[in-house]
Amino acid sequence: MKKFSANIMLCLIFSMCVLRTAYAEEIKVIPVGQAVGIRLYTDGLLVVGMAEVNGNNTAAQCGIKINDRIKEVNGEDALSSERFSEIINENPDGVTLDIMRGNQEIEIHAVPALSEDNIYRLGLWVRDSTAGIGTVTYYDPVSESFAALGHSINDADTGNILTVKSGNILNCDISSVTKSKRGNPGEINGVFEGNRIGNVLVNSRTGIFGKMVSNEFSDLREPVPIAAKEQIREGDAYILSDAFGGETKEYTIKIDKITNNADKGLIIEITDNTLLQMSGGIVQGMSGSPIIQDGRLVGAVTHVLVNNPKKGYGTLAESMIDVQIKSQM
Repeated sequence: MKKFSANIMLCLIFSMCVLRTAYAEEIKVIPVGQAVGIRLYTDGLLVVGMAEVNGNNTAAQCGIKINDRIKEVNGEDALSSERFSEIINENPDGVTLDIMRGNQEIEIHAVPALSEDNIYRLGLWVRDSTAGIGTVTYYDPVSESFAALGHSINDADTGNILTVKSGNILNCDISSVTKSKRGNPGEINGVFEGNRIGNVLVNSRTGIFGKMVSNEFSDLREPVPIAAKEQIREGDAYILSDAFGGETKEYTIKIDKITNNADKGLIIEITDNTLLQMSGGIVQGMSGSPIIQDGRLVGAVTHVLVNNPKKGYGTLAESMIDVQIKSQM
């Protein structure tokens, strides 16, 4: 009986691998490698800090906690930190806050205190949006969807994944690249205003995902299949990046190791001399650069090793496509 059960288990594992490979081969996407501006607007105001107001720890006394998301103030959607401050100052006798704490809905009555500058405040630091530069990994011509970054966008103060209410990607003009050095990662410097090309719908551990509103990436290059993890090998590969502005180019890398980590499934090393001379290795803003091996999209660059910027991590393309498909169900 034990031998029979073991055989069934082996057959199931083998079947899953075969199905996974076939499933990956069915999906073809266009690798992009273009840097874009990214703007996200949080789903509610995220509480990232607290401060005393004239000696009063008002917010904590009312029961508010860091990481709470303020969804409504006196029945009004908490659309911006500026509007939030206005409502608080207009209601010195107190406001009703509708808060999400994890998956729990909470209602709190909070009474502000008069600050030294004669404004009523709750003593809260809240965040309503974030912005930065990242790289688009691929475009799916069938669903007109895109994937970028290969990792989540987290709040800078709490470290938590930001819950997205809305967001967009925009064309970006790259002005310069600050080189990475040991202990000091570099970054892509650029500006982005207007020219919205896509809407962000999902912020997850394996990247941001959304729908294009333009045909920006439709004719970049021929679509390639998504590699299943079993098809990836240690050895030579290349990334696509326009980190230096203008044309997107291929830069050689080596896949040093394939891991079981969902968002750090690949350990990579930059081997391209041109890229090393110009950037010192991986820089911030390069996150999302597609990794291609043997004609397949195998993943996206995600992290740089601070003490060795020639090396970093990548997420698996099959993990990214999984999130995209689930978000469309």
